[in-house]
Amino acid sequence: MRVFISLFVAVVVLAVPSFSSQCLSQKEVTVKKVRDVLEPVLGGAKVVSVRKSPVKDLFEVVIEARGRKIPVYIDCSFNFLITGEVIDLKEKKSITRERARQLAEELTKEKMARLEGVLGKEKVEKLKKALGERFTDIKIVDTKKIPEKYLLLIGNPAAKMTVYVVTDPECPFCAKFDTQMQEVLKNRNDVKFEVILFPLPFHKHAQKIVQRIVCEKSLSKKKEVLEESFEAVRNRDEEKLEKLGKECEEGKKAIQEHLAFGK
Repeated sequence: MRVFISLFVAVVVLAVPSFSSQCLSQKEVTVKKVRDVLEPVLGGAKVVSVRKSPVKDLFEVVIEARGRKIPVYIDCSFNFLITGEVIDLKEKKSITRERARQLAEELTKEKMARLEGVLGKEKVEKLKKALGERFTDIKIVDTKKIPEKYLLLIGNPAAKMTVYVVTDPECPFCAKFDTQMQEVLKNRNDVKFEVILFPLPFHKHAQKIVQRIVCEKSLSKKKEVLEESFEAVRNRDEEKLEKLGKECEEGKKAIQEHLAFGK
């Protein structure tokens, strides 16, 4: 079962597997126990901390999902998971909302410290100013772990700056970004793009198109197929997308490597 959490819209109570029918003490409610109960139903989210909430017999569980930390709640008998706002009626404020704000601030500080160690304080401040609220979406990736064998080079191979692009040949947003990327390359020779082909499972033509791109012999032909695919997406040409795909074993291997890296 996959749980989608919406903090500020509604309260959802879900039954979860229970360790006990009786209320556990604060000492017994450990991160490990909560992980064992919740992570199988959280759809990839991870339990990072547990503490007593202001509500009797209710524990606050902080989960991490898609680079964000979110407070949810579990009862002391581990029978129910509660996602939604806890309101302090006396103070007339949302305890959940306040905690979510604190977690976001902590995460931003942690991220800034890590980025400053890599980029330096001045560059991080510029990045934060440019991205605004999207700054917290930044993730630090070890480029040594990128599967280089199947990268698709677009631009000047000798360029000093490299932008890694994770793309799906059937993705409308990727097709839009492709036009912006081409504009950059028209005006600058000091930037190159390394494309990581990442077909999403709900795009029915993407898998075969990526396989064909990987198995084409020349770089120019690989780029040509990718551009044709993006053009077909922009024109909503389903027939063209279907014709572009072709199965090949090397392409399947590349997809598995890229999906593993994406996780």
